[in-house]
Amino acid sequence: MNTTTKPVGNLTITKELFIETINQIEKQHKHDSKCSEAFSITLPDDYISCYNNEHLRGQLLKLLKLAMNDEQTEWIEYFIYELRFGKAYKEGMVKMEGENITLKTPSDLWEFLQM
Repeated sequence: MNTTTKPVGNLTITKELFIETINQIEKQHKHDSKCSEAFSITLPDDYISCYNNEHLRGQLLKLLKLAMNDEQTEWIEYFIYELRFGKAYKEGMVKMEGENITLKTPSDLWEFLQM
Protein backbone atom coordinates (compact mmCIF):
# COMPACT_ATOMS: atom_id res chain seq x y z
CA MET A 1 0.00 0.00 0.00
CA ASN A 2 1.49 3.39 -0.87
CA THR A 3 1.56 6.22 1.68
CA THR A 4 -1.30 8.15 0.07
CA THR A 5 -3.70 5.23 0.28
CA LYS A 6 -5.84 4.91 3.37
CA PRO A 7 -7.64 1.70 4.24
CA VAL A 8 -11.40 2.12 3.97
CA GLY A 9 -12.43 -0.95 5.93
CA ASN A 10 -11.47 -4.30 7.30
CA LEU A 11 -12.26 -7.72 5.99
CA THR A 12 -12.04 -10.59 8.40
CA ILE A 13 -12.10 -13.95 6.72
CA THR A 14 -13.76 -16.44 9.02
CA LYS A 15 -13.39 -20.16 8.53
CA GLU A 16 -17.01 -20.33 7.39
CA LEU A 17 -16.55 -17.54 4.82
CA PHE A 18 -13.32 -19.12 3.55
CA ILE A 19 -14.93 -22.55 3.11
CA GLU A 20 -18.02 -21.04 1.48
CA THR A 21 -15.84 -19.06 -0.94
CA ILE A 22 -13.74 -22.09 -1.95
CA ASN A 23 -16.94 -24.13 -2.39
CA GLN A 24 -18.48 -21.41 -4.58
CA ILE A 25 -15.33 -21.23 -6.72
CA GLU A 26 -15.59 -25.00 -7.20
CA LYS A 27 -19.30 -24.74 -8.01
CA GLN A 28 -18.59 -22.08 -10.66
CA HIS A 29 -15.71 -24.16 -12.05
CA LYS A 30 -18.03 -27.17 -12.47
CA HIS A 31 -20.70 -24.99 -14.11
CA ASP A 32 -18.15 -23.48 -16.50
CA SER A 33 -16.89 -26.95 -17.43
CA LYS A 34 -20.42 -28.18 -18.18
CA CYS A 35 -21.13 -25.11 -20.32
CA SER A 36 -17.86 -25.53 -22.18
CA GLU A 37 -18.67 -29.18 -22.82
CA ALA A 38 -22.15 -28.28 -24.11
CA PHE A 39 -20.71 -25.62 -26.42
CA SER A 40 -18.17 -28.09 -27.81
CA ILE A 41 -20.99 -30.50 -28.70
CA THR A 42 -23.45 -27.99 -30.12
CA LEU A 43 -20.82 -25.78 -31.80
CA PRO A 44 -17.83 -28.07 -32.40
CA ASP A 45 -15.97 -25.66 -34.70
CA ASP A 46 -16.73 -22.49 -32.75
CA TYR A 47 -13.92 -21.27 -30.50
CA ILE A 48 -15.33 -17.89 -29.47
CA SER A 49 -18.73 -18.71 -27.93
CA CYS A 50 -17.35 -20.06 -24.66
CA TYR A 51 -17.27 -17.46 -21.94
CA ASN A 52 -14.30 -17.01 -19.65
CA ASN A 53 -14.54 -16.33 -15.92
CA GLU A 54 -10.77 -16.40 -15.44
CA HIS A 55 -10.50 -12.66 -14.75
CA LEU A 56 -13.10 -12.81 -11.99
CA ARG A 57 -11.72 -16.06 -10.55
CA GLY A 58 -8.19 -14.66 -10.59
CA GLN A 59 -9.22 -11.53 -8.71
CA LEU A 60 -11.18 -13.53 -6.14
CA LEU A 61 -8.15 -15.77 -5.58
CA LYS A 62 -5.95 -12.70 -5.23
CA LEU A 63 -8.21 -11.39 -2.46
CA LEU A 64 -8.24 -14.78 -0.70
CA LYS A 65 -4.46 -15.06 -0.93
CA LEU A 66 -4.02 -11.58 0.53
CA ALA A 67 -6.50 -12.24 3.32
CA MET A 68 -4.88 -15.58 4.19
CA ASN A 69 -1.27 -14.39 3.77
CA ASP A 70 -0.77 -16.93 0.99
CA GLU A 71 0.78 -14.69 -1.68
CA GLN A 72 4.19 -16.38 -1.55
CA THR A 73 3.34 -20.01 -0.92
CA GLU A 74 0.20 -20.24 -3.10
CA TRP A 75 -1.34 -23.15 -1.21
CA ILE A 76 -4.84 -21.99 -2.17
CA GLU A 77 -4.07 -22.28 -5.88
CA TYR A 78 -2.32 -25.61 -5.31
CA PHE A 79 -5.45 -26.91 -3.55
CA ILE A 80 -7.74 -25.69 -6.33
CA TYR A 81 -5.74 -26.48 -9.45
CA GLU A 82 -3.33 -29.29 -8.59
CA LEU A 83 -5.44 -31.10 -6.00
CA ARG A 84 -8.70 -30.31 -7.85
CA PHE A 85 -10.34 -28.91 -4.72
CA GLY A 86 -8.85 -31.73 -2.63
CA LYS A 87 -10.27 -34.56 -4.74
CA ALA A 88 -6.85 -35.55 -6.12
CA TYR A 89 -5.20 -35.51 -2.68
CA LYS A 90 -3.47 -38.72 -1.62
CA GLU A 91 -1.84 -39.46 1.71
CA GLY A 92 1.76 -38.27 1.78
CA MET A 93 1.43 -35.69 -1.01
CA VAL A 94 1.97 -32.77 1.34
CA LYS A 95 4.47 -32.82 4.19
CA MET A 96 5.78 -30.13 6.47
CA GLU A 97 8.73 -30.84 8.73
CA GLY A 98 8.25 -34.55 8.08
CA GLU A 99 4.60 -34.49 9.12
CA ASN A 100 1.83 -35.44 6.71
CA ILE A 101 -0.60 -32.60 5.96
CA THR A 102 -4.09 -33.61 4.85
CA LEU A 103 -5.63 -31.35 2.19
CA LYS A 104 -8.87 -33.09 1.24
CA THR A 105 -11.32 -30.31 2.08
CA PRO A 106 -11.49 -26.52 2.26
CA SER A 107 -11.58 -26.98 6.04
CA ASP A 108 -8.26 -28.86 5.89
CA LEU A 109 -6.81 -26.04 3.79
CA TRP A 110 -8.05 -23.44 6.30
CA GLU A 111 -6.44 -25.31 9.20
CA PHE A 112 -3.18 -25.70 7.27
CA LEU A 113 -3.06 -21.98 6.43
CA GLN A 114 -3.48 -21.16 10.14
CA MET A 115 -0.17 -22.92 10.98
